[in-house]
Amino acid sequence: MREEDKISSNSTGGNDEHEEHDFDGIRELNNPAPNWIVLVFIATFGFSLFYAITYFGYPGNGNDQTSEYNRKSAAFDKKKKQQEEASTGGVVMGEQEKLASGAQLFAQKGCIACHGLNGEGNQIGPNLTDNYWLNGCSEESLTHMIAEGKPEKGMTPFKTMLTGEEIKNVAIFITKKLVGSNPANPKAPQGVECKP
Repeated sequence: MREEDKISSNSTGGNDEHEEHDFDGIRELNNPAPNWIVLVFIATFGFSLFYAITYFGYPGNGNDQTSEYNRKSAAFDKKKKQQEEASTGGVVMGEQEKLASGAQLFAQKGCIACHGLNGEGNQIGPNLTDNYWLNGCSEESLTHMIAEGKPEKGMTPFKTMLTGEEIKNVAIFITKKLVGSNPANPKAPQGVECKP
């Protein structure tokens, strides 16, 4: 028996199985993993498979990201609708009520000071009765202008004084009642022409 075999046999107790590999007199021992480590590995792999199937898109289970996004969007829309209904006393306003509310707010919140009693404009504010607009042609741009204002031009932001629904009512009043009303003494057109 070679000296190396004696040392290897004595240091390992002589009971270990050797692999067939022999490289420069060094032989590889067959050391299998303990059973508990194998069980932990199998359990971890099984759990990760279950988790991936459950939370990352198993078709039809409703836990994938798209389904979660749709659920949260629907809940947000429902909450927003409830808030809008609460701000109007639980009653959804018709077109005439919105116009009346917009006209009342236009007078109460001091819009007439800058835009005139009939929206004809004056030395401060532009004419709101013609088809020429300074800040965009859409109702959305008008709503944004009422909410955010333009302090450098003297336009007060009304987002802290009016609710979103009230701002929309003022915008509807301007676009449906004031535009095209041809009041006496209108201010000269400003901005770009918007198609009706």
